[in-house]
Amino acid sequence: MKERIIDWYYTFPIQLVVLHLKSNLFLLFLWLFTLLLATGQMGMNWGFMYLLMSPEYMGEVGFYSFALVGGAFGGFLVTWNITTYILHSPQFPFLASLQRPFTKFFMNNAIIPLLFLSVFFWTLIDFQWYYECWDGWTITNNLIGFIFGFLTTLIVTIIYFQFTNKDIFSFVKPEGKRPPNLEKPILPGNRIMTLETVKHAEYSRVRSYLTESFKWRPVRNVAHYEEKFLYKVFRQNHFNSIVLQSASIMILIVTGYMIESEFFRIPAGASYFIFLSVITSIAGVMSYWLHKWTAIFSIFLIIVINTLTKHEYIDPKNKAFGLIYDQEQVAYDYDKMDALHTPENIEKDKAVTLGVLEKWKAKQPQSRLKEKPKLIIIGTSGGGLRASYWTMQVLQQLDKATNGKFFNQTALVTGASGGMIAMGYYRELSLRKLQGEDIDLADQKYLENTGKDLLNPVIFTAVSNDIFLPWGRFEENGQKYPKDRGYIFEWQMRNNLDGLVNKKIGEYREPEINAEIPMMLLAPAIVNDGRRLLISPLGVSHMATPPHGSKYDEIGHDAIDFGKLMDKHGAEQLRFSTAIRANASFPYILPNVALPTEPRIELADAGFMDNMGLNAGHRFVHVFKDWIKENTSGIVFVVIRGSAPQSKPISERQGFIESAINPIRIMRRIVDIQDFEQDTYLSYTLDIFGEDFVDFIPFTYNEGEGTNKASMSLHLTRREKIDIINSFYQTENQNNLIRLKKAMR
Repeated sequence: MKERIIDWYYTFPIQLVVLHLKSNLFLLFLWLFTLLLATGQMGMNWGFMYLLMSPEYMGEVGFYSFALVGGAFGGFLVTWNITTYILHSPQFPFLASLQRPFTKFFMNNAIIPLLFLSVFFWTLIDFQWYYECWDGWTITNNLIGFIFGFLTTLIVTIIYFQFTNKDIFSFVKPEGKRPPNLEKPILPGNRIMTLETVKHAEYSRVRSYLTESFKWRPVRNVAHYEEKFLYKVFRQNHFNSIVLQSASIMILIVTGYMIESEFFRIPAGASYFIFLSVITSIAGVMSYWLHKWTAIFSIFLIIVINTLTKHEYIDPKNKAFGLIYDQEQVAYDYDKMDALHTPENIEKDKAVTLGVLEKWKAKQPQSRLKEKPKLIIIGTSGGGLRASYWTMQVLQQLDKATNGKFFNQTALVTGASGGMIAMGYYRELSLRKLQGEDIDLADQKYLENTGKDLLNPVIFTAVSNDIFLPWGRFEENGQKYPKDRGYIFEWQMRNNLDGLVNKKIGEYREPEINAEIPMMLLAPAIVNDGRRLLISPLGVSHMATPPHGSKYDEIGHDAIDFGKLMDKHGAEQLRFSTAIRANASFPYILPNVALPTEPRIELADAGFMDNMGLNAGHRFVHVFKDWIKENTSGIVFVVIRGSAPQSKPISERQGFIESAINPIRIMRRIVDIQDFEQDTYLSYTLDIFGEDFVDFIPFTYNEGEGTNKASMSLHLTRREKIDIINSFYQTENQNNLIRLKKAMR
């Protein structure tokens, strides 16, 4: 029995696993990381699982999308085998004596991939059954698509190696026939194999290997071969391997160049596996060339790239589409802030907004019970497509329940990321209906449009374009802007929303001034100093500083009026879709938007500062408190939340590592911290106006019983959409609907 255990331990497949555990931890990490993503153990809340479980191609999830993902996975598997073969084949010199050595290496190196595929397929079936609510045939069809793509890649690879790879018998020629000259080095840093190395190789103790016919064969002793023949076999195999590795990079470059073509825009899951192939190749090449210098070279390379981008020799930064960048940059300092937000500017902007409020009041119908209308302010939260879909559902249902009075009675809308995508869309639909277009605001198609996928094109572009080919440009109004994942996000969002968010910011000035639509305030965070950038077609300098008297001049500006800051750089020409994107630029998923300032400032998701827009809402009513008290019968804050506030403290046992990182874990509670701050703002507002004057009515998405909460992703599954729709009919939200209708009477 002991001898049998020892024999199994020294089989080639087991020894390869041992080798990976000892020498290839980074490459093993790629498998583990992918498995954690695929099973939802990592990044589930952000929807990364959907890249692999629900890939889209040309707007559909099905056989072809899964075939592309399967083909890309096959490419990653081949590349992983190629890389480990290049790095470690000299440690198994008996391979050179075999026919089709790479094929046999591939088969014996299958334990890790087979374990991965077993878990992957089980998760895929469970996901499609539970989240997508698909029937057995659809799931089977998708699995067949994945397997078809996977096998296609393997067959092409096998054919290539069949006709190009040689074994040692191909080089041992009859006397008088010269073999091809393959001893010339291909790359620097080669591992020179000598006969002494062969005899004492650590893994030369392998006793048996698995053949293509799944039979065990004993390992041959190769010490009697001349080392030059062994060397030629590995040299020639390595050259063919490099050809295939180069093909992966070329696929990424070609598809990245064609990001606007749906045909070339392969599923993000396929891009991910191709990206893994490239990373695996680079890791292998660096290790092959540099040996023990790999870590030092990697650090040096990072420093060089950072220096080049820091001094803008290479400028990969995303830009605000519509702004002018090729003229003198705007100074961004305290003097500039003071110059923009002077008392004169503040009074002028307040006067314009007061005119808007007067027109808003004039268009309100007389109530049977009250002479003055209630002023409605909507705040909507961030949270990817979950927040967008939920916001559209709530807006449609509230307008339907109030016969269109709800949005007509709304004076201001504000909020963060996903929620503001739907808000901007709904506001544009309302405007077009007012202008005479045949639009039913309750039409289900508008809700479905807000739930269309944005994740696949963004991740695809990040992998195929932003990392390896960040030089694509497009021209608009004489300005050149980068084609990156920010660009493709806007492109896809406009397509999903029927092109209705493709206006310039300045085009909303007249409709807002005439109170045809509610005023909208977008407030992305300024990464450099933590202030907010207030984007509006109207002047909003009165919103840039906490209201105060003239006595305390040291009270600083916690926000900047975008229109005034970018006045000479085409502020009114800013794309509305870009303003929405800047307001929703969650780190790494979307690039920060860089403005033409000196020093250059960058914008990130508004949710970091004010996830529901209530900070802005409370400041607005504070600034205009006198007018509101005199001209309205009260304020109604309608808050559309993509998730419920934290209901109870989180208590958990912590080990040494958790305790060590505990101080930085507070960043995970950023929304909860904002909830506490919102309670403070609300208490101030109640103190100013009185409790009878203010209504605070939330509509909160809560997952149904026995259902997982929808992720904060740019992709929604069918079950998640159903869950979000049904959430509006939960008891709490229906009670709040009754409260709203009562408050509006």
